[in-house]
Amino acid sequence: MAIALSLVMLMKRSRRETSNPCPLFVGPKSFTVLSRFAEDQQRRLLDEASKEALAGWRRVVPVAVFFVLLTVGTALGRTLPKVTTFPDSFWVNACSTALFAGFGFWLARQLQVHRVRPFLKALIERTQHAA
Repeated sequence: MAIALSLVMLMKRSRRETSNPCPLFVGPKSFTVLSRFAEDQQRRLLDEASKEALAGWRRVVPVAVFFVLLTVGTALGRTLPKVTTFPDSFWVNACSTALFAGFGFWLARQLQVHRVRPFLKALIERTQHAA
């Protein structure tokens, strides 16, 4: 299941990259410094900064983070009923998996924002000095 969901995310990402080149979990609203620019310029700046910042791991790391945490969530959901008094049901497994998948999305987003921010600030400074 985790492999299938990770592959779906990767395919969705590759299809999305033609129409919206921004990173998977990050958009212009993730950066307050972009608020003073027009929407098309926000996307262009974010695209250029993300290409510089995430050149080698733009596709791999978010999917890998999601895959690992989804797998951990599934394993924990199956293990908890065996070692605790939680009932052995589909819902315990589903809730545990959803919790870790949500954490995976959050972590992948934070990693991307943290990685792109310095490149975005440098790009904005370069464009302001050039103008």
